[in-house]
Amino acid sequence: MNLSNFIIFNFILPIQENPAAHTYSYFTVIIMNKIFSQQGDWDELLGFISAKKVTVVLGQEMFKCKQGDALISIDQYLSGQLLNAYQVTDKPDLSLMNAIDFILKNDSDLELVDVITQLREVVKGINLEFPLLTRLLGITDLNYFINTVVYDNIVENIYQKLRNEPLTAINFSLNEPFLDCGNLDCLQSPFMFNVFGSLLNTIDPALTEENMLEFTTQFNEKMSDVKAVNLLNALQTRNLVFLGCSFPNWMVRFVLRLLSNQPMHSWGRTLRKILVVNDPSPLRDTQFDFLKNYRVATYAGDTGQFVDELYAQWSKRNPLQDTKKMVFLSYTIADKDAVENLKKGIEGISNVTCWYDNREILPGDKYEVEIAKSIRAADLFIPLISENSLMHKDGYVQIEWLTANNVSIWRKLDGKTDKYLVPVVIDNTNPYNENVPKYFSELSIGKVVSGNPSPEFIDQIRETLKLT
Repeated sequence: MNLSNFIIFNFILPIQENPAAHTYSYFTVIIMNKIFSQQGDWDELLGFISAKKVTVVLGQEMFKCKQGDALISIDQYLSGQLLNAYQVTDKPDLSLMNAIDFILKNDSDLELVDVITQLREVVKGINLEFPLLTRLLGITDLNYFINTVVYDNIVENIYQKLRNEPLTAINFSLNEPFLDCGNLDCLQSPFMFNVFGSLLNTIDPALTEENMLEFTTQFNEKMSDVKAVNLLNALQTRNLVFLGCSFPNWMVRFVLRLLSNQPMHSWGRTLRKILVVNDPSPLRDTQFDFLKNYRVATYAGDTGQFVDELYAQWSKRNPLQDTKKMVFLSYTIADKDAVENLKKGIEGISNVTCWYDNREILPGDKYEVEIAKSIRAADLFIPLISENSLMHKDGYVQIEWLTANNVSIWRKLDGKTDKYLVPVVIDNTNPYNENVPKYFSELSIGKVVSGNPSPEFIDQIRETLKLT
């Protein structure tokens, strides 16, 4: 047996027969040092992706933008922009973290919040191509992301353009509360957790090594406080793919341990897979040497090569995914059974997915941004008209309806003639009831009793979405 591809671990465990005596026994575990390269490795990973059993951890090396014919890191680009804004011309090679430190040390009147404000303006105006992220996010079976970079708007904008649906996001913060994500098996839209905060959406994004250390030390405590069961499950039970996560040497072990949410010595005792992909560098050599001590697969090529191959292999298996359509179902919580029936019927059409908000939202609650994004992104908007949904003239569902009507108006102004609004009545409500918005009553309103669509209605949806 050739042991050149194996690593030997020595574990120390207390002797159970005499727990009072602080003596220990030794045992040895042999674990394979796995290099991800064979076709079987790709097939296994694609199987996990198809089953939506993969959590992707995005790192800095995935955020490379086109500048002329070259690809440069967003860190390098923003560092240059920030130094120019503060008229620093003799430090062209500083990383973003080092640039921030340099600016603060050389201007005692500046605070970190001032630099963050300046950086926000730069990030808001970014209009660059990100080829690696674009290819990765084009893999529509991927639905769960952990983002270790604070420029989450870049990911969300690419995702919106590619998939024509929103990416729901939650930000970790030292000073602001956050919520758990939805049940992993019932996600209505793909999800991203920004583990170091968001430059645009939190007051304290981690932009210095000191901030990053503070975030990592508080992560488990705050996650426990909010009882983030679903988020923890995504880290503990799913297969993890770390893409381009080259952290400073002192953080490598800490961050991998943090995001796996398990003691690293236990990685080899579970069935899930952990894959780490980074660009070649002395930092990667150090990181991979460390990972040889654990059951982790590593990839010999660079991050771009991995993403290109993954996308190519996935595309061969999913040639029709680019025709995916999204239907927004607008309903009131009392009609939950009807909306589930309608969703099931419509999703029987190939390459169609339905989106609706399945939380209990009461009139007066804050209008969630992701819902508005979903309405704008939808190919069709279907309001479920019923006695329940008309009970309040100014309820939450009416806000969705008004938003959709505004979207319809803007689409027409932009010259888009495709049908967008498809109202249906699901009970005995008169479609011309005075509480039915005029912009719906002027349309042809269908009848879908209890949300159970007829074959003719399904054919109508298929034809409207141009999937015939």
